[in-house]
Amino acid sequence: MNQRIDGPHARSAVTVNGDLHQLPAGASLAQLLATLGHAPQAVATAVDGEFVARNSRDTFVLRPGAKITCFQAIVGG
Repeated sequence: MNQRIDGPHARSAVTVNGDLHQLPAGASLAQLLATLGHAPQAVATAVDGEFVARNSRDTFVLRPGAKITCFQAIVGG
């Protein structure tokens, strides 16, 4: 039987580049990147296949089961 955990110990599972990670429930994309040690300027991000701009990461709350892709942004022509 699955139990739901609420409060300060609630956790949420997300997948980052194919690897499962546990985060506090309600964690933002910016918090995830900090936990992983990624400099915000060093990576581009997508959640469930949709690009998430750097200036939106602080307010982008990750839902359980989200699939996050972090990749090096390439600029130029």
